[in-house]
Amino acid sequence: MKTFSMNPMPSVFRSLLPLLLLSVLLYSLPANSQVINPRTLPQDDGIGDPYILRFRGKYYLYCSSGGYGVKCWSTWNLADWNYEGLCVPVTETTINAAYAPEVIYRNGTFYMYTSPGGNGHYILSSASPTGPFSVQTGNLGHSIDGSVFTDDNAQMYFTYAGGGGIDAATMSGPLSISTGSTLTGTSLNGWTEGPTIFKRNGVYYITYTGNHVQSKGYRVNYSTAATALGSYSPGANNPLLLSSEGSFFGLGHSSSFIGPDLDTWYMTYHNLTAVYNRKLNIDPMGFNGDRLLVYGPTNWTQPAPLLPTFYDRFDRATIGSNWTNVNGGVWGMYNQELMWQDTRTTTQWYRQITTAISAANYTAEFNMKEMERGGDAARFGAVFSYIDENTFGSALISSFSNTLETDIKVNGASIGVNSIPLPAGWDYLKWHVIRVEKEGTTFKIYVDGMLKSTRTANITAGGKIGVTTYNDHADFGYTAFSNRVNGSGVFSFYKPIPGTIPAVHYNEGGEGVGYHDLTGGNAGGKYRSENVDIRDTEEGGENIGWNQTGEWYQYNVNVQSTGPYHLGLRYATTYTSCKVRIYCDGADVSGIVSIPTTTNWSVWRTAVLKNLNLPAGNHTIRLETVEGEFDFSTLKFESGTTTAPGGSDNFDSGSFSGLWNYSNGDFSISSGRATINGLGKKAMGDVGWTDYTVEADVLCPSGGNGGLIFRVRNPAAGELGISNVVSSDYLQGYYAGIETGGIVFGKQNYNWTTLSYKTQALTAGQSYKLRAVLNGANIKIYLNDMTTPVIDYTDPAPFISGKAGIRVHSANMSFDNFLISASATATATSLVPVNCRITPLDK
Repeated sequence: MKTFSMNPMPSVFRSLLPLLLLSVLLYSLPANSQVINPRTLPQDDGIGDPYILRFRGKYYLYCSSGGYGVKCWSTWNLADWNYEGLCVPVTETTINAAYAPEVIYRNGTFYMYTSPGGNGHYILSSASPTGPFSVQTGNLGHSIDGSVFTDDNAQMYFTYAGGGGIDAATMSGPLSISTGSTLTGTSLNGWTEGPTIFKRNGVYYITYTGNHVQSKGYRVNYSTAATALGSYSPGANNPLLLSSEGSFFGLGHSSSFIGPDLDTWYMTYHNLTAVYNRKLNIDPMGFNGDRLLVYGPTNWTQPAPLLPTFYDRFDRATIGSNWTNVNGGVWGMYNQELMWQDTRTTTQWYRQITTAISAANYTAEFNMKEMERGGDAARFGAVFSYIDENTFGSALISSFSNTLETDIKVNGASIGVNSIPLPAGWDYLKWHVIRVEKEGTTFKIYVDGMLKSTRTANITAGGKIGVTTYNDHADFGYTAFSNRVNGSGVFSFYKPIPGTIPAVHYNEGGEGVGYHDLTGGNAGGKYRSENVDIRDTEEGGENIGWNQTGEWYQYNVNVQSTGPYHLGLRYATTYTSCKVRIYCDGADVSGIVSIPTTTNWSVWRTAVLKNLNLPAGNHTIRLETVEGEFDFSTLKFESGTTTAPGGSDNFDSGSFSGLWNYSNGDFSISSGRATINGLGKKAMGDVGWTDYTVEADVLCPSGGNGGLIFRVRNPAAGELGISNVVSSDYLQGYYAGIETGGIVFGKQNYNWTTLSYKTQALTAGQSYKLRAVLNGANIKIYLNDMTTPVIDYTDPAPFISGKAGIRVHSANMSFDNFLISASATATATSLVPVNCRITPLDK
């Protein structure tokens, strides 16, 4: 008979429960097969600074509070949400206006970290994820936006907002935080907040937000490091999330978690609708090597997150036919939430094994706790890749020795038991989770999110999963497996357009479905074990290479709206005769497009395929190699336009033209010129414009600089809508300006990168005609002489499209005769074939 410390109903009565429900295998999407950002939840009066905790297969959402109490919601599938009420009651008056509450589970207790009113952190605790939480500490300081990360060795870290970046401190336990210091590589050149650390494949990722929650340019960046407190390097593809115009803006304060399919990572964040009114958003993340991307931001209908291939919540009265008993034992169900085994003997392993069989590669999860040992040799845990009693893996917990024991038997032969110490003081009467990732012949085994064991065994086929006990009385909760592992959940996901798609995230299905490859094997030996040739990319991550004429790759996409889109194809080739074509659902949408040589396989460029007409909704894109050979790493889709570039303003009317659709800074008109003293920018036109000419008469300032901006997207102000020093860089696009020392030319991606500088003595107070001519990746800058450019620059990683305008940085100056006009079509490049590659060594 089963004994309970908290739930006293004896096991004999459980079998008398009248409800009989069969365990069900669940595949593909939940009943609500679509979702849309921003999410609308019950009792939703604004959700800012969202944080999502996963516990026993269920998700719990917490957010900032505008007064007393903290709200909580729950969901099984990230689509259908239930309001759980206030998890921090209004009687906890210390926690008033709780900023960014985050909750972790550790060894039977839930801990909440929050800074009331942004005035330092308090820690609360509860026995339930839905509360009630009560205050356990005084004010521990550490600014705002605290977040906890637990490493594989159980060491805990606390990150929080700092003036020079993200600060981090070690923790000696969940209620103790040491003095912190700033992590290198985590600054957004101003106030930086909202950190989250997670670890994947040995790499530490930190995401962070800046610079002000009320800026439309609030955004999310990430950095990576080799250690939790190590030197972080910002991602080359930052920002991860940014949208500053239209009705969807102010995106930030993110956190990351693994989704219902046990494999796909998701990012939750908020968008801004009004002053301190924010809404919840969730988008999947993808990985290409160490490079992280978010499949978003999206604010249109998306497929709902995938569920596991098999899962069981044990929410019924009997075990059901989807489990097979091995060796007996006394098994039962309790409270429609768990399965138990209550026979304690030293002579037999008792198991429950699923009838469902996994694919060769999979991820599995097992939630469990011990009720009572039958002796020192007691064990309870998980079995995986189960073929029969002679071939299977096991991950067993010994509460007596406080260890995890892993082993894999193949045809009756053990590879050897590996005994790994678990954290001191771990309470096995509380819930713990074992996670198994199988990829090829490698098995990674986690306990409570900590990677504890990596084993290799010659099991290449699929198998079953199950739970087991030996001389032990144990409970088993949510159990599942998914035929996804190591990020493969995004391969066939319908990826948003606009958006960026790594080349290696082509569809599943194999030859003739996800791809067509004319040679066997993977010549580069990287990333995916199929016939597609994949190698490491010099710019980070992996790329597809060794293409031959006629080979192709397919990508499921979700197009925001019907219309033209530009495709930026990131590629490298030594061939001078390369041609590519794009199909949508089998229809040619690009024609045959020539892409010029990059001169070397390690030299990468972006070819822009303009105005591909795509229909709204879910479709399949195919990229075909028509001629030659090239490697490609990403496909970046941006919204295009059918509107030809054009627009002007001579400021003679005394007011600004209605064509200006963005303005930041104290611009005014004086004597028929646009003037400003300080910082600011204005823009007009369509973000879909690619090639055009923009010019203006620009008065040279005595200090600072000013000039033209072009291919501009996502312009924004800095703090609270007021232009300041950093907000002059708050845009994505190019800038060409003049100052007394010469002409400056560079890129702005919410930071500044100088591309070229032409030293030339210019006279303060004199007007100069400044012109920029954009033709693909080539940009020419002219000053007065409109025949010979002062700067002629070809950008290997160009901004694809955007509008144009004027910008001033710390200067007193004026503009006249602003003009945008269409550019001439580029001259076609001659094509001469060269030798093809034979082996990967040619790289």
